Amino acid sequence: MNYHPGAFSDAYDTDLGQSLWAFLHEHANIVRMETATYLARPAVEALGPILLTTFGEAVRVGRIKQMIGSMIRQIMEAKGYQIDRQNVRVPPNRKDLFTSGTRYKLAA
Repeated sequence: MNYHPGAFSDAYDTDLGQSLWAFLHEHANIVRMETATYLARPAVEALGPILLTTFGEAVRVGRIKQMIGSMIRQIMEAKGYQIDRQNVRVPPNRKDLFTSGTRYKLAA
């Protein structure tokens, strides 16, 4: 699957952008996103800690976080999910990287 970066092409055309795309496609991370979705939580909520551990402070940049959300959306839609609700708050004890994210559901 190829990422269609649109407005994020500048960020995607970097080593970090390429690495994030590959990282998000790892089986364990797909399972994390699908599990969060099953629990009616934003998919990105399950990835915050591991993104920080793997990539460090570089993923705290607002534009990079937006690109991660865009990547997750394309991955989830390719897996048969659709947007259920946007701007779902991440609980305060889980706000390690993201304060909100998109919740998905299986397409009907």
